[in-house]
Amino acid sequence: MSNSKIFRGAGRIISAASAVIAMFGCVSVSAADAAVPHTMAEHCGYLEWGQYRHCDGGTGSTVMLDVQDVWGNIYHYCVGPGVTDLQPVIRWRVTGAWWNGGVGCAPGYYGPA
Repeated sequence: MSNSKIFRGAGRIISAASAVIAMFGCVSVSAADAAVPHTMAEHCGYLEWGQYRHCDGGTGSTVMLDVQDVWGNIYHYCVGPGVTDLQPVIRWRVTGAWWNGGVGCAPGYYGPA
């Protein structure tokens, strides 16, 4: 058997395996994942330029964030589902934001940590 026949056969096997993996990968999406209002290409969390996307899976939850400015100061900000612009209420350039463990707060700025 020549090498070209081996490579063609291997290519067919890889193509068939890829199709099977893709088919089962699509079937394994859960109902909770289907309810998420964002696409997988969109990033959750800090988005740069003072924006934060809270991905809640359709529950409507709110979370408390620690927001850091360019000087290292930390502020508390509560956000709901979707994208929130954190920059307008913080004087200096926002450089990061992360969930600090708080849930069930009223959305808005809470001041310095």
